[in-house]
Amino acid sequence: MIVDSRSTIHLKAPAKINLFLKVLGRRADGYHDLLSLMARLKLADELILTPLGAAGDELTFEKGGSDPQDAGLNVNLDEGFVQDNLVLKAISALRAEKPELGFWRVHINKKIPLAAGLGGGSSDAAAIIKELGRRAGLEKPRLKTLALNLGSDLPFFLGPPLALAEGRGEILSPWAGEPPRHVILVNPGLPLATGRVFQELALTKQSDENNLWPTNRLGSNFPALGENDLLAPALRLAPQLKSVSAALAGLGGLAHGLSGSGPTFWALFQDAAAASRALASLSGQSWWSTRTELDLGHLARD
Repeated sequence: MIVDSRSTIHLKAPAKINLFLKVLGRRADGYHDLLSLMARLKLADELILTPLGAAGDELTFEKGGSDPQDAGLNVNLDEGFVQDNLVLKAISALRAEKPELGFWRVHINKKIPLAAGLGGGSSDAAAIIKELGRRAGLEKPRLKTLALNLGSDLPFFLGPPLALAEGRGEILSPWAGEPPRHVILVNPGLPLATGRVFQELALTKQSDENNLWPTNRLGSNFPALGENDLLAPALRLAPQLKSVSAALAGLGGLAHGLSGSGPTFWALFQDAAAASRALASLSGQSWWSTRTELDLGHLARD
């Protein structure tokens, strides 16, 4: 066992939003090449790791805290979900590298909605890889490879808090600018699978022509905040999202858009008061919504 058997590890796993997202094309390996500006949020899951003496990892969940607005949306704690969770896969991948890592019990307090375009599951797994990998003595390049093997979003959570992501999402460059930090998130609670959204993007020839963004346009020609090539296919699959997008457009924010493949939308505001007023104006809706901030810290590079 790498850590003392009495030790308990407390971690935070932050959410992310995509401030813009362009789909450049489909790769030979079945993945898509992307160009996205990704930002970390203060909204975060809380993880408690406890080493186990017996063989077999354990995973438990709870939904948010006492405030329903903090509760993890659409949390399904059935056996199939737990077995398929990226956290268990991350520990298993690390243990394959370092058997002395042993077995772990992981308890997650879910603050980030699941399957929402906010990277909650990826962030949980990345937090495990970063912390246990460091304790196991694995080098950063190896940790990044292990993360990418589990999912395209994971490498971002090992890198800068505000980054331009390219390739599948593993090529990360620190972003020099700094957008407004005050954010509201809105999720109508509709199921929207990432794979279906990408399939819908590919089904429409016109969408393909419009959405494939030539790499020779890189440089200063970046998309505007809020541009997302997955918005149109998401709206075709779930037309109810149009009312969320329209509501955010009317709130007077500096920018708004869909995060990842959705269904969560974000809006940026200049100050906390403006964000709070915007959030209050949505109180009559049945949607999950919350106010948070970009968690850019000192824009650390790792």
